[in-house]
Amino acid sequence: MSICLRPVFTASLANTLLAGACVHLISAHGQGRRRTLQDLRHILSGSLQIFHMNMRSHKTDYKDFIYDLTLQSGSNPSTTQCLDSILNQIENKIQKSLLILHNFDELRCTESIHTGYSSLFFQALNSIQHRKNIALLCVSEHAFDHYLIQADGSEVPHSNLDAESIHLPTITCRQIIAELRRRNVHLSENELQQLASSLRGQPAPYSALENLGN
Repeated sequence: MSICLRPVFTASLANTLLAGACVHLISAHGQGRRRTLQDLRHILSGSLQIFHMNMRSHKTDYKDFIYDLTLQSGSNPSTTQCLDSILNQIENKIQKSLLILHNFDELRCTESIHTGYSSLFFQALNSIQHRKNIALLCVSEHAFDHYLIQADGSEVPHSNLDAESIHLPTITCRQIIAELRRRNVHLSENELQQLASSLRGQPAPYSALENLGN
């Protein structure tokens, strides 16, 4: 039995990233984005060196983002760097790498630009599509034309993400039942079907599944 919530989709996404693509994965809250990343990391383990950043934690501190990514890349964090220089180091590694930026749309707040994020950040990020040995996966609830905004709400030019947009597929009853079985939910086949149908009808089906028994 596959451990993946969405086996076919996750395998296809893994192959796309192994080919060095830049992908923007979009999904509303509660559909299993974090679980998809967990499954993806399992599939890609050993094939890619993965750098995983939660932008919710870094959206108001660009220096902290750089510090964390520098640590993950194995460089000396005491040396002041920019994203472009870190990507140069990652590109020169022997093993292929994947940069995951989870909750990427959290950058769209007035604080981000005032703490160091700029069009240069996006210029470096968008350069990944032209680099060897690096793939990019940004994960968001929403997609925007520009991700940085000024205090007056106006968009910052050239703060766009150049990546292929892919939407997380709607979870199926079959996938929910498989997940319930992985979690050793002891119900009859008919009861599993009814529960899966009920969960799938929720606005946030995976979150509802996670909350079973709580």
